[in-house]
Amino acid sequence: MHIDYPTLSAFADGDLDPASSADVSAHLLACAKCQGEAQFIRELGDGLRALQTPSAPRHAFDRIWPEDREAAPVSELRTHGREPMQRGWRIALAAGVVGLMAAAFVLTFGADRAMAGASALTLERADGGAMTLRYETISPLGAETSVRARIRYWIPDSLRFAQNEGRFSEIELSREAPGRFEGVADLPPGTVYAVATVEDREGTYLDTDFGRFWEYLEPDGRGRPTLDARRYQVLAALELNAGAAAIAQRAAAEFPGQPEFWLWLLSFELAALPADSIDTLLSTREARLSGLDRAARGGNPGPVEIDALSRYARLLERPDVADYWWGELRKRYPHHGSAALVRLQEIFLSQATTEEKLAALEEDWASVGAPATAQLGLRYSYELADPVLTEEWLRKHEASSWARSLSFGTEVARSLMEVPALWTLAERWILDRLSDSRDWVGPERRLDQSRYNFEAGTRQSRANLYLYLSRLRLDRGDIAGGIDALERSVEETWNPQVFARAAEIHRSLGSDARAAQLTSLARVDPVVPLEPYLSDEDNAARRTPADAQLAAARAAMQERVVAGLLNEYVNFDGGLRTETGGETALDQADGAGRGVTLVLYTSRPDFVPDEDFALLTLNAERLNSTGVRTVLVTQRTDSSPGDRPEIDAQFLHDPDYRVWEELGAWRTLQYFVLDRGGRLRHRGEELETALRISLVLAM
Repeated sequence: MHIDYPTLSAFADGDLDPASSADVSAHLLACAKCQGEAQFIRELGDGLRALQTPSAPRHAFDRIWPEDREAAPVSELRTHGREPMQRGWRIALAAGVVGLMAAAFVLTFGADRAMAGASALTLERADGGAMTLRYETISPLGAETSVRARIRYWIPDSLRFAQNEGRFSEIELSREAPGRFEGVADLPPGTVYAVATVEDREGTYLDTDFGRFWEYLEPDGRGRPTLDARRYQVLAALELNAGAAAIAQRAAAEFPGQPEFWLWLLSFELAALPADSIDTLLSTREARLSGLDRAARGGNPGPVEIDALSRYARLLERPDVADYWWGELRKRYPHHGSAALVRLQEIFLSQATTEEKLAALEEDWASVGAPATAQLGLRYSYELADPVLTEEWLRKHEASSWARSLSFGTEVARSLMEVPALWTLAERWILDRLSDSRDWVGPERRLDQSRYNFEAGTRQSRANLYLYLSRLRLDRGDIAGGIDALERSVEETWNPQVFARAAEIHRSLGSDARAAQLTSLARVDPVVPLEPYLSDEDNAARRTPADAQLAAARAAMQERVVAGLLNEYVNFDGGLRTETGGETALDQADGAGRGVTLVLYTSRPDFVPDEDFALLTLNAERLNSTGVRTVLVTQRTDSSPGDRPEIDAQFLHDPDYRVWEELGAWRTLQYFVLDRGGRLRHRGEELETALRISLVLAM
């Protein structure tokens, strides 16, 4: 693997910390390609620094953006040569853009993009079906020779399912010019909506337009989004956490007679309001329901409209209207997915036996084949403990469900293991999941997930599967096979819970020495969990590991936790605002001096669950004692009223998305760890993992 351009630029200019510089030097000794790139950057940089940097013409910004000037203030671009903040400038140097000076950056891309390092991706669909993608960026991807676009697209099937599965496509975009790429995706006819992200070939850097995702919406004759395009845009936004409420509000204004958008709006409003305000809200929506109901009874509504109207009436506590339209849905569109859900609810609530319910589900499956039917059938098959029947429903579920990820397979394995009669099937299922080759660029990886986090999640799922496999083998007397699976589980990833469970199994087999080693690994984990991993028996004095064992466990922990971490350059310069409006930077926030820093970055403070703040509080003393600084950063401050004002006040603001871009963020909530040298070592979605890495790096 080669070193990325930003790191080579920083190395060539002498801006790396000593440890990182030594790592790069060692790599260059064995890699002629990177050695040549570093020499090219150094020579080109020396030549360019000798040139005078032109400044933008006087009042240029006022002439170009006369109205938007105040909304998007222009930040002065520094041009002196050796400052590590000039990330975009160094990438331009590495790409050989000799004449691209700071003023040209601003005049070409606009002030907001020059500040944030943002990108633009356009998706233009021709009549023949091909979609042209044009990507323009001054992010680190601008120095790549080619990048990959990942697209998820939807084709409506309104007479069968309310929402069919989004399909995936990956295409290569070739560089047409520095920072400009182009490619063509052959999406099927009928595609009404698509979302896309862009990443490098290794999947280490992901660009998602600040977490909003680039979109294609099928246009009507006047260039406006069609009804189906808006429908799937809302459904995709719900899945991707990409501003579904605002999209639903816009769609309701464009299509006021469509009940599904009013249904979504009401759902969002109910979720945000305090309990004592809900009755008032519901009473104000009664007139809307009456109008929609009257229009539907006088017209010819489709299955999506009927289903949404019935759900809207149910939320407004009008069961008479809801039951009427559910009946109409089943009568008019018996094969629609939403009609199947009505039928499933009746089956679920009925007093029939499990055998009778499964027979009814089998009939529904033969008629409609809805994914929800297979899901409920699989659940009932567990109750009957019939391996043949359960395997049948497993096949149906796999054939119909989009949830084919390894984490889903792990959940199925856990359910199978709860029924001893299904253990043989469980073992076969587990071995199939473990032998599967995981294509990290395929549909199993979420659109907003990097390779780094995909592989971390895969290792965790595999650890659990091996643990389940060990128990199955040991229960049937296969000691050697059980121990082998147990050790594979321990080797997959650092997980104190897995260590504690494995220690219990070893202890039950009389392997006290190995049990003590695993208990030591669980004990030296630096994170204080919400619930203890170790049972009361593990705290007994006779099972307390010796000091030598704990020391060995700490060394093993440090070695395993830091293995595979990121090592990316980060610009600490400015970009953040305090609550009072003052400017600060990552290395100035929450105390002076640069140390190990844990960054919680979220779109809005109320997106952070209470459990995460509780875990931070539990670990506050240990974080302070090891010198780990915790920095809370948000883009927006408009949290739901009445939430956690004392916590919200601790957040710094990133109004220009500069820190978002530097950290390589792409989701509504993520955690980042920076080491003492200012290098980004981790970006992920789990606080416990980020805490563990922070504390280990600070030791």
